[in-house]
Amino acid sequence: MNILASYDWLKQYVDLKSVSPDDFSARVSLSGPGVERLYPQGEAFRNIVLGHVVDVKPHPNADKLRIAMVDVSGKKPLEIVCGGSNLRDDQWVAVALANALVRWHGEGEPVRLEPAEIRGIKSDGMICAANEIGLFDAWPHAEREILDLGAALEMSDAKWRASLRPGMNLADVLGFADDVVMDIEVTTNRPDAYAMVGLAREAAAILKKPFTWKPAKLLSKAKQGTTSLKVSVEDKVLCPRYMAVRMSGVNVGPSPWWLKRRLLSAGLRPINTAVDITNFVMLELGQPMHVFDAEKLTGGSVHVRAAKKGERMSALDGETYTLQPSMLVIADAEKPIAVAGVMGGEETGATSDTTDLIFEAASFDPVSIRKTARALNLYSDSQQRFEKGLSTQAPEFALARAIELCFELCGGKLASNIVDVGTTYKPRSYSVSFEQITDLIGVAIKPKDAKDTLDRLGFSLKTDSKKLTATVP
Repeated sequence: MNILASYDWLKQYVDLKSVSPDDFSARVSLSGPGVERLYPQGEAFRNIVLGHVVDVKPHPNADKLRIAMVDVSGKKPLEIVCGGSNLRDDQWVAVALANALVRWHGEGEPVRLEPAEIRGIKSDGMICAANEIGLFDAWPHAEREILDLGAALEMSDAKWRASLRPGMNLADVLGFADDVVMDIEVTTNRPDAYAMVGLAREAAAILKKPFTWKPAKLLSKAKQGTTSLKVSVEDKVLCPRYMAVRMSGVNVGPSPWWLKRRLLSAGLRPINTAVDITNFVMLELGQPMHVFDAEKLTGGSVHVRAAKKGERMSALDGETYTLQPSMLVIADAEKPIAVAGVMGGEETGATSDTTDLIFEAASFDPVSIRKTARALNLYSDSQQRFEKGLSTQAPEFALARAIELCFELCGGKLASNIVDVGTTYKPRSYSVSFEQITDLIGVAIKPKDAKDTLDRLGFSLKTDSKKLTATVP
């Protein structure tokens, strides 16, 4: 399985100040996940700059066109013909200059922009819509609407806005200029490396760099809500751990640009803050999550059970699926609301109207997930991860992170206690002699180097002069 990983994002979890993306790719590929290709993020925005509309005048020869005077240098404004329905004075926009690559109305192959005369008026550039510069998934818009960067980037932050200057490269404004997305092949036996934190831990060990990730922590019982959230798990083999929490008073809306950018870098489309939080956590920690609109659950309870023969569920992909008893589902008091580990139901999804939600973080049997996905011909990013086999310890970290992000982005409070249904985790320990390590690898490994590598990977170690005992993290 291949993943897309932003180098800029990766640097949040491991100190890579002195390591270039090319050097990282070469060194890590020799010892761990293979970096197959690098995609510099700023290249698509060459000759596209930040512009400030200082005046808008009617076009003398066209009712649907106007002439915008746009500052892109702090000097004489450019005269640009624009048909944007939302064009106005004092607006920050994306301006494509000569030689920029754009897609006309978001369609077809990119074309190189050249100076043009439009209905008798010379146009010195192009004020772009989001779909013309590859940003439609971040900022969907109606036909003829241009990208209003002031609204898109929430320029209400006076300090940040003061740092902006007309003519800045759009790649710098959006944070793309120095970022590179890596296409990385991760082998099936390393699901930990499907996530940014796992990849950072691997890089820290290979490159001998500090691993800087600090996990979020679940709130103490004294700070949790008092409303009881009822969760039942019918089969603890197919679902060895299920964690959930209800949050109330949340405000679900579009995610901020920093979150959208992280999702887009990994190939995921932003939806809204609640859904984006779960996808972000999956990409960051490798643990898939789901979010339900709590008010849409009949009975307000959650049941992990086998599907009943002939039950049907409309999934988030817009299709309706007929379920079988061999399939594990998440259900409310009446009906399935998710195919466990594969995809949630459309009816109970979180939307901009959601004020109470339930976050789910769980562990599911990988064989069951694989069989269900193939039987339904239904695949997802969550399913791809679950069927590789994930740690039953991961849901705790994921749920804590989701709660933390929800407080930051959606507000609200914990309405319920944090539910944790599952078996107690027993860490596994293994012993190996230093002589065996050398024999198995075929290269002499110094005891100090062996201990250092395992320590960087998070193992707890006990050693003597001849052997080490490592406890799996």
